[in-house]
Amino acid sequence: MAIDKSLLSRATDSTTAPTPGYLYNDIGQTLTTPQLCIDTVNYLIHRLARNSPHIKKKCCKVLAKLVLHPVNRGMLKRTLAQNPNSIGKIKECTAWRGSMDSVTGDQWNVEVREAAKECLDVIYSDAA
Repeated sequence: MAIDKSLLSRATDSTTAPTPGYLYNDIGQTLTTPQLCIDTVNYLIHRLARNSPHIKKKCCKVLAKLVLHPVNRGMLKRTLAQNPNSIGKIKECTAWRGSMDSVTGDQWNVEVREAAKECLDVIYSDAA
């Protein structure tokens, strides 16, 4: 079984619209094996390399929500915590400075930094 890239790309699209809540559950239901967790993490970390603040923020949010999803029983959390490259990419987002928007200013960049911090907090928390 392979990861559902269409679900992941819809959850991390470049629009300003928030990710629909049902997508978190749908993606979480697919994370039943360690290999699926690894593939999902690799896909989302690869998406973090994009320059869009919306994609960066959504990737961090999706990772944070999936870490807490009960179906994967902590496999995704272990996958992230044991991969220094993944943690490094998320940490880079905590200091990310993108271009300023003429309407919103630095708001989207601040949201990226906050989402990355929230993601790291969830990964390193003691909660299941």
